[in-house]
Amino acid sequence: MKLGKIEKRFMNSPQHAKQAINRAKKLLHFTSLEGKEDFLEVGCGNGAVSKYVAQNHGLNVTGIDVDPELIELAKKGIGDIPNTHFFVADATHLPFRDNDFDIVLSFGVMHHISNWLDALEEIARVLKPEGYFIYWDLVYPRLIAKVGKSFKHNYGVTTIHDLNLFIEGNNFSIIHAFFSSSETSYNCEVVYQKN
Repeated sequence: MKLGKIEKRFMNSPQHAKQAINRAKKLLHFTSLEGKEDFLEVGCGNGAVSKYVAQNHGLNVTGIDVDPELIELAKKGIGDIPNTHFFVADATHLPFRDNDFDIVLSFGVMHHISNWLDALEEIARVLKPEGYFIYWDLVYPRLIAKVGKSFKHNYGVTTIHDLNLFIEGNNFSIIHAFFSSSETSYNCEVVYQKN
């Protein structure tokens, strides 16, 4: 799902970019980058995190987003950043081969995808064995999710239970997990490793 104008303004703000980069720095510390080469950001927006990773970790970086306008923003200023590519793609139909990436990162994207499990299946498919999936998003308790799913909308309603079932069913290990709560949802940050 493409973002609205207000969401885009927020997502493209320097403050948001700084927060996302700081989150990436923190969560990358739970991985071992030795021997890792290929990095994918699903829902890269303006590309701030992907550019940070390319410049600071020397990985081959690919960023995808469903919004062509955001991809054009991401492409600006990458002339001096080697091995960085951005293009339009749908997270539920990733245009990559199986086991193509060592690290896949997704921040704040799944709650925008109504069929978010399809996106997670695609991430699992393109991630190499021993690769890392770095995830941050909103997840909901079952009762709130049940109510949310009864309304027709374009948002994904991810529950902790459903996320855990997916991870267990796709042979991931949890390297790091942290949940913080509000009255209606949890912020979920997790680093998984594919076995």
